[in-house]
Amino acid sequence: MTYLKEAKKILEQEYAEKYALAHTDYQKRFMNEKLKHSYQVLGAGTYLLKHEPYFANCTKEEISYYQSIVLLHDICRFYEILEKEKGHNIDHSVYGAKFLAKTKSFCKNDATLPIKHHGHLIEQLYQDRAYKKLPLQEQKNIEQIAFLVRDADKIANLYLLSNEFENMRRVFFVARHYTTPHHKTIYPKALADFLAHRPINKADIHSFADHALLIMAWLYDINYNSSFIFLQKLNIIEKMFKLFSPYWRKKDITIFKQEIEKFIQIKKGRIIRPCHKIKEIL
Repeated sequence: MTYLKEAKKILEQEYAEKYALAHTDYQKRFMNEKLKHSYQVLGAGTYLLKHEPYFANCTKEEISYYQSIVLLHDICRFYEILEKEKGHNIDHSVYGAKFLAKTKSFCKNDATLPIKHHGHLIEQLYQDRAYKKLPLQEQKNIEQIAFLVRDADKIANLYLLSNEFENMRRVFFVARHYTTPHHKTIYPKALADFLAHRPINKADIHSFADHALLIMAWLYDINYNSSFIFLQKLNIIEKMFKLFSPYWRKKDITIFKQEIEKFIQIKKGRIIRPCHKIKEIL
């Protein structure tokens, strides 16, 4: 049995076991969506494995192993939703690492650490004690696997949002979640992070406009050139700007697009980022 076949078996079994315990339609819909999402992330990850230079010389067995890690990144999402309905908030990333640590094939650091931190800022991987104890070459490989999982996950999420935004709007844009839902001026801290090419903290979200910018800032957490090529082939970035433009002031949209383009060019090593004055769009 290949690694990928084993991973599919693990995923389907965990899904079936937790689905049997689901008591609400919401739980069942959530689990169905996360199973579908896992395979979408596998699709994106497979593309990256074929096109990203770091993986160019991998054997078929290594590719199957890396595909498995991508596929299993949300293995504890099914458990998470059951616990959430009980009032328990758990981190599916951390629990996913613990789950894999009990398997025979995916118990090593190069599987558990990328899963453990795929839902966190990348700095948490670098600060992880288990990661810091490893030799530099092993750290580098784990970092690249983490990039693979994180990029594939975000590509799949952005693809879903860009193609099913009307359905997803109810999840992401609910007025009661914000203090000033329809205010189009971006909260200063969220704006500063965006212009600095950093992910935006959820604590700095006060409106639909802020939340839309937070989602666009997901792009700053993407690492591979092949990921941006994939996004551009599917026209996802342009679709997202079109969908979110009603939430922003017209004078800001051009600047937001420019910052994303600058970031992509920086990733390609073409330019050095100039300073950008926040006051231009305050």
